Order: sequence, then structure tokens, then C-alpha cells
Amino acid sequence: MNQISMTNSGKIKTLAGEIITGLLLLLFAYTATYKVIDNELFVFQMRLAPFPYMVRLAPFFGWLIPGVELMIAFGLVFARYRLKSLYVSVILLVVFEIYIATMMFSGSHLPCTCGGIIATMSWKAHLLFNAACIFLGIFAIKQYKKNHNDNSLII
Repeated sequence: MNQISMTNSGKIKTLAGEIITGLLLLLFAYTATYKVIDNELFVFQMRLAPFPYMVRLAPFFGWLIPGVELMIAFGLVFARYRLKSLYVSVILLVVFEIYIATMMFSGSHLPCTCGGIIATMSWKAHLLFNAACIFLGIFAIKQYKKNHNDNSLII
């Protein structure tokens, strides 16, 4: 029988990819909104980070980061931009993962700049949460590419 149909396993993976995409959308929309609403606190906390030039760069990053997060969330809504937005979300999560690891190993007991409920996590919990989000984002990319026969990324 030469019938093209998706197996139950394939349907479940497709659904999982869509759910993950939705969760990433919510994550980025939530954290961006919180950073915009309380931008002053976000910038203040970034200035405390043990990185050279952060005191001067924090105001710039204070708008750049939530702006990028909102663009990712927007892109995840529309199929035309979804794959690119998934890639950018994983890249941004990897950058955040490096930042979190650096904060953990700096010995500083500084607050997280994520905002909201996520800010209440310890640095270790944050590291694990981000690692899970990176893994899920990669899974969503693979599922999206598989379902759309798109093996290339043109940025």
C-alpha cells in the first residue's frame, strides 16, 4: 500500500512541536512584557552584573532584549516567520544560558533580570529551565522542518 499518511507517533510529535512553539511564544511574550513594564528595575539589575561595560550598556540592552523577545514572539505566531523565529529563540536561549552560567560561577548573589515568576528561580534552576527550553526549541525546529520539508534556513 502506497498511502501517504502520518502515523500516530508522527501526529503526536507534530502536536508536541506546536505546543512547544506556543510555550516559547508565551515565554518570550511574558518575559519581554515584564521587562518593558519594569524597565527601570531590569536595567538596574543588569548594571549589577559582573561584566565589563555593563553599567554603560545596560540601558541599551534594557530595550534591545525585550524588543528581540517580542519580535520572536511575533514571529512564532505567523507560519511564514516561525522557523526563523524558532532558530533565533534557541540562539537567544543559548546566550541566556551562557549568561546564567557566568552569573552562577561569578560568586555574586545577584537577582535574575528575567522578571516575574521566573526571577524567583535560583541560578541553578534557571540553568536547568533554560537547558530544557533549548532542548525543546531544537525539537520544535526539527518537527517544523520535517513537517514542512524545509531543510534550509535563509536569513
